[in-house]
Amino acid sequence: EWRIFAAYVVAGGVILSLLFIFVIVTTGFRYAQKIEQRVATHSGSLSSTSQIWSEALVGRLVRCSHVFAFLVFRKCSSRFCRKRASTLGDPDVPLPRLWQAWCLVPVLSMYGVLAVVLLAGIFMQLE
Repeated sequence: EWRIFAAYVVAGGVILSLLFIFVIVTTGFRYAQKIEQRVATHSGSLSSTSQIWSEALVGRLVRCSHVFAFLVFRKCSSRFCRKRASTLGDPDVPLPRLWQAWCLVPVLSMYGVLAVVLLAGIFMQLE
């Protein structure tokens, strides 16, 4: 019984992760572009990433992941994280919370679902 339930969790998690990826490359990408335009500096990694990667599927995922990393690093209080955020863009630029939410929530949700899927897979192996 538990193995069947875990298999459903894995299958549902994969489908949810694909749904979150779809949200990331559609609506989330629009807000990631806005954040890129606002915080990008000439020497920052976000500006070079937007020039290198196109707006195709893989390019959107790469650019969204860079914006996600920037948003996470800029909120950390450690010196290392602030320095890393400044290499990506300008961490002192104010950003609307809605823009940040569209870039953070789908990615964090996808990671959370993947963690549950991994735990369910491990549980299936233990039984």
